[in-house]
Amino acid sequence: MAVPDADLVSAVTTPGGIVALADRIVRSGASVVAIGADRFDRATGTGYRLDPTTATLALGRALPGHGFLVAVAPTREHPYNVARRVLSLDHVLDGRVGLLVGAVDHGVPDSGEQHDPAEFADVIRGLWRTWPLDSIVGDRDAGVFADTERILPLDHDGGPDGYRVRGPLTTPSSRQGEPVLAAWHDVDLPTADLVLGHHAHPLAPLPEATSEAEPSRASRPTVPQPVHPTLRALLGLTVPDVAAVRA
Repeated sequence: MAVPDADLVSAVTTPGGIVALADRIVRSGASVVAIGADRFDRATGTGYRLDPTTATLALGRALPGHGFLVAVAPTREHPYNVARRVLSLDHVLDGRVGLLVGAVDHGVPDSGEQHDPAEFADVIRGLWRTWPLDSIVGDRDAGVFADTERILPLDHDGGPDGYRVRGPLTTPSSRQGEPVLAAWHDVDLPTADLVLGHHAHPLAPLPEATSEAEPSRASRPTVPQPVHPTLRALLGLTVPDVAAVRA
């Protein structure tokens, strides 16, 4: 299901707006929510928009059983910053986050630079794999935090028109191995976990807000919560064998 930017902006600028938006998402029956995907459409994505990662953080706390896809395009974004931001968010929301990569973000001014969204996505995924979570030893007596031999640089060189990213990332991989990597329908990314949008896999709309007051069904955790499924589990995706890929 997709949540339009207009609803996100309204939610964060209205008292109680996040809880009200979370209630609408719960009412839809969807378990996975795409945040900011309308910015990929020229007709709906013009103008300055709310950062999808900020909105996802707020909604993720209100909806601890849902998964989230954060919409990002290479327009005015660098893959290292996106990789670190999304992976950090995945840690905060306990493995319930993925990235939805589009070709162009119409919500920000065009810088004139053109970047390949497939290379953008591949660099991000490569960075996610530079620091395996199970390399963290945490041996206080020996003074060893992590097995540094398993933390490897990416050393990506995309040539004169591409990205040059050495890595590694400063954040280890997450509970779900790595965030889900989804591609919008206009991005040719054979390695994507799934393709969304248009005829490939249209996103269901957000239900309209109701005028009647009703008890909130969004979660407000006040006691320790059970471990919820990761986004990969919600989508039926397997955890990638990063060790085999890096070998």
